[in-house]
Amino acid sequence: MRKHAVWLVAMALLVGACAPDLAVTTTRPVAITPTVATVPAITVTTAPTTGSAVATTGLTVSTTVPDPVVGLFASALVEFDSCDAFIGHVKAQALERVGPYGLDGGRYPEELIVEQADFEIMEESAAAATGGVASAPQAGVDYSTTNVQEVGVDEPDLVKTDGSRILVVAHGMLHYIDVSSGSPDLVGTLDLWSWESQQGKDDSFGRFHSFRMFLGEGTALLMAGGYGPVGDLTQVVQVDLSDPGDLTVTGTLTVEGRYVSARLVGERVSLVLSSRPHERLPFVYPASRSAEARAEMANRMTVAESTLEDWAPGYVLEGPGGISRGLFIDCASSYAPEQFSGFDFLSVLSFDLAGGIGTEAVSTVMSGGDTVYASSTNLYVATQRWADWDALDEETAIREAEAISTHIHQFDIGGSGGPEYLASGSVDGFLLNQFAMSEYDGHLRVASTDDPSWSWWVRENRPSVSRVDVMARDGRQLRIVGSVGGLGQGERIFAVRFIGDIGYIVTFRQTDPLYTVDLSDPENPRVVGELKILGYSAYLHPIGDGLLLGIGQDADERGWTLGTQVSVFDVSDLANPLRIHQFTVEDSYSDVEWDHRAFLYWAPKDMAVMPVGWWKYDDQSDYWDYFAGAFVLSVGAGGIRQLATVEHEPKVPGVPEDELRFWAPWPILRSLVVGDTLFTVSEGGLLGSDLDRFEATSWTGFPIPEELVGGW
Repeated sequence: MRKHAVWLVAMALLVGACAPDLAVTTTRPVAITPTVATVPAITVTTAPTTGSAVATTGLTVSTTVPDPVVGLFASALVEFDSCDAFIGHVKAQALERVGPYGLDGGRYPEELIVEQADFEIMEESAAAATGGVASAPQAGVDYSTTNVQEVGVDEPDLVKTDGSRILVVAHGMLHYIDVSSGSPDLVGTLDLWSWESQQGKDDSFGRFHSFRMFLGEGTALLMAGGYGPVGDLTQVVQVDLSDPGDLTVTGTLTVEGRYVSARLVGERVSLVLSSRPHERLPFVYPASRSAEARAEMANRMTVAESTLEDWAPGYVLEGPGGISRGLFIDCASSYAPEQFSGFDFLSVLSFDLAGGIGTEAVSTVMSGGDTVYASSTNLYVATQRWADWDALDEETAIREAEAISTHIHQFDIGGSGGPEYLASGSVDGFLLNQFAMSEYDGHLRVASTDDPSWSWWVRENRPSVSRVDVMARDGRQLRIVGSVGGLGQGERIFAVRFIGDIGYIVTFRQTDPLYTVDLSDPENPRVVGELKILGYSAYLHPIGDGLLLGIGQDADERGWTLGTQVSVFDVSDLANPLRIHQFTVEDSYSDVEWDHRAFLYWAPKDMAVMPVGWWKYDDQSDYWDYFAGAFVLSVGAGGIRQLATVEHEPKVPGVPEDELRFWAPWPILRSLVVGDTLFTVSEGGLLGSDLDRFEATSWTGFPIPEELVGGW
């Protein structure tokens, strides 16, 4: 295929010289060159091709053009029994859709509907996991853990602790702080960016960013996103912690694709990636309409001559055994919707945290992947429906956009082997984030809003509305067994929390209805109570029997936000939920609204800690007031009381104090408790404060990269 692609491009260039209306654009990758021989799970036999005919084995692939509105795959997925069957299916679908501009379908057309908001859906929260032996520090008693959605299901974050050490990622560096003696000691730092540059990466690679990690007894596993010549890349880095003063990288996995999320249950890691390998096919593009026929012919030849290496994402694995390259796919664990849903690849990889990074246990679905939720036994990945918008007329496209739906794939992650695909299903509307899904007693509860846009674009006769669906697995299908709708007419969901057999749903446009939903009978869920107040909660957290804490924004009667709002709700009577306490910080915001891991609830002291920030002008002093610290609150049935505010002064090693007076404080990103100390974390360092008076007891500054210091 590579030789053919070169020949094809050369031919197109020659044609272009004779007919200047044919332009050539290629997207050929150069960073990862996978070879199938290094992957034990894959044996690739390229089926012979003649013209545009596709040979397949193990699967009958229909070449009938499907209904133009595609992607409604509530039914089971097609399972492949060989790589020939898999690539045959992919090529058959591509030949039906390839045109003079390659494979450009599947995007929302700007001229028909409003684009969705460009923001990263933050994931996941709440209740500390407990465990540990009696002689060791115990989570929830001696130290806090990452604020996660499900007890026993860890989520990656920039800070981790086990009560004797704190690991922090800041400015591309991994810091190891020993807190076993009660006095924090920065004993080791690993410069991940410097380590990357030592691997011989050329300038076509961007730095990997947004490192998040899991912490094991003797190892840390870091995951990050990046960009290379082939597009999105994900890197997984394993670090040996046995010598804290000499942190060492022991293995890396670099994969073509976007990092979506990950979970850790026990010692088993589940990593979710989404890739678009088809974008690297060397398609040609016409410079005018007169060249479209020739361009389409060339592109059809490109598809017909393609092989598995052209369609599957590649990987590079570096470890004690050396370097291996291969395709990030196991054909025997690969699936595709019965109705075509795009050329994206959703991959779920599992391996043991302590055992080293592996690539053998991977399951793949030809689908997108956006939102991840996991229980201790099952992992669910949700994505909005794919449609070939280029094939739709304007009226059909608008109708389909208004009828947007979300597809959900279920994987078994409870076994000792790799992830096993179980079932798929769909619900109407879109999901807010991972909290919109929750598994309980064999059922998946899903909260969604039926509204095609985040910016309220709908036809006048199609107001937005939200619902809760209860799904159960039936063979390879996730079927809806019960539903309740009609929540928040003209509004969308801003917060969801499922606790046991009760659901709490917050919708908002001008007021904030808090709905209580009884899910004890999965086939007959029902709304029990509703509370309408001004403002909204974007994150909900249980703080005791019958009490729910909400963090969001206060608002006026018009729906204009006024500042960070903390509310205590009494939900002991589901039919009559009440807000019993309210605390507002005027003209401010909190990261907790979109990232639940920024929130800390320390139950032994009924204490909540959250980052708060503002940048506002004071008319009286003629001065801009800036704050990016943390608020420490006492929360409970007795009220909400501010205990302290915490700030990180701008301290930078090597920068004179008189030059720092113009610097803003370091924004506080996380907080955690170890022993009798509250630690707050910023990219500048780790501040310790005693839990009684909240006076500073220690400061551990992090080294700052020289280019960042120079930039300031």
